[in-house]
Amino acid sequence: MNFLRRYRFAILMGVLLLGALTLFSINAGRDPEDSFTGRLLLEVLGPAMESVTWVGESVGEVWDRYFALVHAARQNEELKRQVASYRQQLTDLEELRLANQRLTKLLGLMAKEPVPQVAAQVVGVDPTNHFRTVIINKGKRDGVQTQMPVVNAQGVVGRVIWASAHYAKVLLLIDPNAALEVLVQRSRARGVVEGAGPDTLRLKYVMHSDDVAAGDRLVATGTDGVFPKGALVGLVRAIKPEGKSVFQNIEVEPAVDFERLEEVLVILQRRDFAD
Repeated sequence: MNFLRRYRFAILMGVLLLGALTLFSINAGRDPEDSFTGRLLLEVLGPAMESVTWVGESVGEVWDRYFALVHAARQNEELKRQVASYRQQLTDLEELRLANQRLTKLLGLMAKEPVPQVAAQVVGVDPTNHFRTVIINKGKRDGVQTQMPVVNAQGVVGRVIWASAHYAKVLLLIDPNAALEVLVQRSRARGVVEGAGPDTLRLKYVMHSDDVAAGDRLVATGTDGVFPKGALVGLVRAIKPEGKSVFQNIEVEPAVDFERLEEVLVILQRRDFAD
């Protein structure tokens, strides 16, 4: 009953419109000029049908706009996916370009060295942080053995301490357990560098009388039979007071950027490079 009270006007108008349409259909075959009823029905039904037509057109227009918006939204999502794909392609191309630059430098270094070498990629780091080591993707089947020197285009990287068939572990020069005899290239003073932190080496056993200055280049002596003579090790960063010690306290910046180490060369020959 509440429904009938609420919509009684609409129901009444619907019944009247339906009746009028019925009468109009009955008189459809007659000449409207001779039929008063026909003319009256035209006057009554005309505005109503015009309203229905307008509502139908409006609804159709709304639906058209809705579907147009849906289509535009889908196109927008597709364009976003394409843009993301293009950005990833540009990123991949940039990575290839940078890798090509690094490999070109390595190839240039290989051409200078008269000993067998193999290029390798760094595929892992020591997860415990107890040792400064990396894993490379070349091993015994590629000729890699323990104690072989590892370098890159920047300088000395470290040495192989363990090798399996296809992989090898490299002890980096910045590890506290690593040590290498070096020369101050300018003055020829000798000392030993040891790892002293993530991006630091320490030059030890250099007398106060030895000529060393900030910016001096340190190179491998080659007397250890591991690293080639003249390979760049690092640059003197600072010389700090050491109190009554007979040796200077010298901080060294490694030549190699160990935080961005990706490709290396393993020199496949253990001999006295100082010869």
